[in-house]
Amino acid sequence: MLFDWATSPIPTIHTTFIFSVYFVNSIADNSGSFYWGLIIGIAGVLTAFLGPLLGSFSDKKGIRKKTLFILVLIGFLATSLLWFAKPNEKYFLYAIVFSFLSILSMELIFVSYNSLLKKVSDKNDYGKISGLSWCSGYIGGISALIICLVLFIFPTELPFNISKDQGGDVRSCMVFISIWLVIFSIPIFLYVEEPKKNVTQKNTINYLIEGFKIIVKNKTLLRYFVARVFYFDALVTIFAFGGIYASKVFNFSQTEILYFAILINISAALGAFLGGFFDDKFSPFKVIKISILGIIFSGIILLLINDKNLFWLVSFSLGIFIGPLQSSSRVLLTKIIPEERGGQFFGFAIFSGKVTSFLGPLIYGIIATSLNSQKFAMTFVILLFIISIVLIGNKEPDKI
Repeated sequence: MLFDWATSPIPTIHTTFIFSVYFVNSIADNSGSFYWGLIIGIAGVLTAFLGPLLGSFSDKKGIRKKTLFILVLIGFLATSLLWFAKPNEKYFLYAIVFSFLSILSMELIFVSYNSLLKKVSDKNDYGKISGLSWCSGYIGGISALIICLVLFIFPTELPFNISKDQGGDVRSCMVFISIWLVIFSIPIFLYVEEPKKNVTQKNTINYLIEGFKIIVKNKTLLRYFVARVFYFDALVTIFAFGGIYASKVFNFSQTEILYFAILINISAALGAFLGGFFDDKFSPFKVIKISILGIIFSGIILLLINDKNLFWLVSFSLGIFIGPLQSSSRVLLTKIIPEERGGQFFGFAIFSGKVTSFLGPLIYGIIATSLNSQKFAMTFVILLFIISIVLIGNKEPDKI
């Protein structure tokens, strides 16, 4: 729970809400949005291809915790060094390099981190522990955001005699979330055991190929991994354009968009918490299917309504289903993967979630721009979820 709490503020504050806006408006030229999208897109594709390789290597060497520690250290250094990214085009390349390293490291940590679930739970409470942790992450991200707004963004006078000149408020947030990351990451390295080492004699590449063949032969698992491609693409697109949709369709102000972000995080946290108990009582596969259907239903209602008050209500229900969809995906793999292959298969999970993650936002942007309609673009997102529910089928993935 503390590790989720530790890591979530970096994507929330750096990638989405605060530094990204600062980069686009104060460091880059008129093409800032393009370059920021490019950073995220390249980091996502690189994560997809490095994930299985990194996971397979750490399985073989028995170094999942050490790999996690190195990635946390890179994330800490890269994010904290953004303190020096002042609002000037001279810092354009500097901001790109360290933002890229921060985003990449914070994506790759989930290969090793997710594979540790078996070491802090047993088969009877995988769902509860995962749900509580995902819930903690959502609350941690929004808590850190509120603290940054109250301490650094809103006040005219900042702590430690920091000046708001030269972007001191935003740059202070980067240092704050870096320290947050380190402090709350400590318990996982002190108290969680290293998973079993895979004693295979194969080299990393052959071991990786062996894992890929296992997925191809296991048809139910293959269907699930293909379905993940579509529903994770859809989730990425919702996160990227949810605020824009609210702004364009319902005329949300910047303050209302911030409240909207808080609402979605709180409802997703609640959904992850509740979904974890249903994972253990029924199965994560059933929770995943119900969550996808719930998102489809909520999305269709969003397309049909024009009332702002109804939008708040439906958005809350949307978040309720988003939380368990993410958490239960981790639980499902934990239940069917041997402990000694955890790094490798969570690497494959990262691959399926990231390899085409740039396509959803790209197609959404093209539709919204060419047809001048956010609702048509959101229809495409709902279609991705519909494809995923068809692909996932009715049979749970077989154990490996």
